[in-house]
Amino acid sequence: MTDLPGTLRRICEILQNHPGDSSTWVASLIELSEKNETLLYRSLNSKRMWGGAGSIANQALADNPGIDERVWQAEIREFRELMIELGSHLMERDNPYPDISSWLLAFSNWNQSGI
Repeated sequence: MTDLPGTLRRICEILQNHPGDSSTWVASLIELSEKNETLLYRSLNSKRMWGGAGSIANQALADNPGIDERVWQAEIREFRELMIELGSHLMERDNPYPDISSWLLAFSNWNQSGI
């Protein structure tokens, strides 16, 4: 992955339209990328990132909060692409979180089907 902080920044920007604290949590990862790579990767491989309901990955299933539907669909598609990129990077490293491969498959299938 050539620009992990840039990928995290864009994920954070997209999540600003989502309810909850997901964008704030991802912003904290951006700070970690500059200070503590070990803790960053531990956080990226966590339940909070990939673990299902309430996770960052699960934000791909969020309801439109009221923005233009075309904009919303484009952002969700981009979010899934960024998560595929991030997840693929983590899969290449040691001990990826177990749910990553399932999310990557789902994101890829959804983007291919136009959902």
